[in-house]
Amino acid sequence: MFALGHRAKGWFKSACGDGRAAKRLRIPTAVLKASFCSSREEPTPQIKALRPIHDLKFPRYVQHHILAATDVFADTSSLGCLPSGAEYPRSTIETLSKYVVQPLDSFSFKSQVEGDALIISVRPEQVGWVLKLHGVSFASEPLTIEEYRDSGVSQKKPLSEAALDTKARMTAFLRKRYSEPGKLLNLSQLGTDQDLLDMGMFSTTATESKFFPALMKICELTFDSPDKRRDLVHSVTLAQNKLPNVTSVTTLSQTFPALKNLDLSNNQFKDIQSLLAWRWKFRELEFLDLTGNPISAEPNFKETMLKWYPRLRTLNNVTVRTAEEIAAQRKTPIPIQPASFQDESRIGENFVKAFFTGFDNDRNDLVNGIYDAKSTFSLSVNPIAPRALQGNNVSGWDSYIRKSRNLLRVSQLPARMARIFVGTEKIREVWSSLPKTKHPDLLTAPQDWLIECHPIPGLPDPTNQSATGVGGLLITVHGKFEEFEGPTINKTQMRSFDRTFILGPGGGVGGLRVVNDMLCLRAFGGSEAFVPETEQPPTNAAIPQPAQTAIPIPTPIAAPIPGPITTPIPTTQQVHPEAKDGFGLAVPGKPAEQVQKERTILETSFRTKMTLAYSEMALSGNNWDIEAALKNFEELKNHGKLPPDAFLAGV
Repeated sequence: MFALGHRAKGWFKSACGDGRAAKRLRIPTAVLKASFCSSREEPTPQIKALRPIHDLKFPRYVQHHILAATDVFADTSSLGCLPSGAEYPRSTIETLSKYVVQPLDSFSFKSQVEGDALIISVRPEQVGWVLKLHGVSFASEPLTIEEYRDSGVSQKKPLSEAALDTKARMTAFLRKRYSEPGKLLNLSQLGTDQDLLDMGMFSTTATESKFFPALMKICELTFDSPDKRRDLVHSVTLAQNKLPNVTSVTTLSQTFPALKNLDLSNNQFKDIQSLLAWRWKFRELEFLDLTGNPISAEPNFKETMLKWYPRLRTLNNVTVRTAEEIAAQRKTPIPIQPASFQDESRIGENFVKAFFTGFDNDRNDLVNGIYDAKSTFSLSVNPIAPRALQGNNVSGWDSYIRKSRNLLRVSQLPARMARIFVGTEKIREVWSSLPKTKHPDLLTAPQDWLIECHPIPGLPDPTNQSATGVGGLLITVHGKFEEFEGPTINKTQMRSFDRTFILGPGGGVGGLRVVNDMLCLRAFGGSEAFVPETEQPPTNAAIPQPAQTAIPIPTPIAAPIPGPITTPIPTTQQVHPEAKDGFGLAVPGKPAEQVQKERTILETSFRTKMTLAYSEMALSGNNWDIEAALKNFEELKNHGKLPPDAFLAGV
């Protein structure tokens, strides 16, 4: 029998079906315990060694090793009925381990043998994979795999009255030391605080060592989310605490990673080594005070602090870096530009605003409205993307990984093709299996989005009237969303995403259809990369581009789905006096060949000052060769053979 138990952090325990207790492990993983029991006499375990299994032929995307016990059973002839068509190693435990393996990102699985049981440690997010072994025939007996609920582990023991009293007094102490107007947490002179002395926090070495981590835990309970800790605590002072190093207070960087101001003055920091535990921490720190510490006299003190804290502006009450210098550090070889959103008709804008509201609230209605039998959807999980510096906790990818079409991980063509979902029914099915989401509001939180929109030619014509295709829109969206875990919708997880849409003409609401929809998911990485390094507008002056928003949003709309297409999307900077709306533009429904001809007519007219009609005649008479048409124009003009009405009025 298998017994499976998991929690996010802390103690884990598993046991055999007969109730025997397994060894308790203090590991941040889930623990799987397997005992091989059958109606026959149980073989005597003969454990020889633990070694990495390198000889099993796993798929290339399996990037880890498995530690497994080999030659566990003396009698390997009793393997019994295993799934047909598989190749089994000689060792029973190797065979089991082979089935446990999944294409995951953990560096290793670890296992150990305890009596007649194999204990395998896996990450909590891998529990779902292991549960699939339930019912598999092993050693002539079906395996039973279930979540292990042990009262000593899965249920929290009630706190004693003394513990509750200590918690209440520490909460009161924290409340006393926190200044809401200044967003300051004053932790100076802790050793002389009468409340802490009355609690006996410094009476023994043991209680003293546990005090600060416990205080940080109280902080996490009081400011109960990373965003609250970021927004409500900007400054912390640990002045006058006789600290020789930061070992005893290192958990401060975990609880408040986004601190802006830190006062460590009048302690006993002797050298750089005493602050080493906070190297590369506090990446948003702007003010650091270490006056009254011997470390300030170190030869490379200033240079080291500037290197460790890239946003540091004031060190020991002296300005060491200006805002301009900090901004210059952020500049990349190719500066971050404002978003380019070519959508004067607001087709793309209306689509984006309606889409994410619909995806959060009514996915079924959304897929019915703008997807059709030929629409495609795919998603990809990027588990190695950089995470935000504020250290948000990251859940697993169980809800997505089996649908992920990450081409770096999925190498076989059949698997790749199976993860492209075509048609409304397939898309509806996969969407319904994804967790609930909530995206930021585009109007109130534009800084959380980066959205770009461009015309795209050559899309398949749904009416089959144009062999060269029709025009549409390419929309790319980068942002974040809250994911709600489970049916209770009380636990949320922040994730970042990138989503690419190709829109074309179709039979959906507003005459639109989603041709292709690609979603990439990654750990929350923040939105700092969306901030442009220059406030200069893009070269296309016809595109309205606000400096502080990722997408131009002049007025909100009430329609849940984009309205009918009424105005084209401009792509030329100059406005021709004779051109009608949409002339020369790749709008949904217009063949690409026609778009190209209209643009050539416009270019000819701008260069010759002829009307659009005469420009078209010149081009058609020269087989649409613009250079030949211009040469012919010069000849006719020089010989005075062009009538006055061939030219634009007033030119």
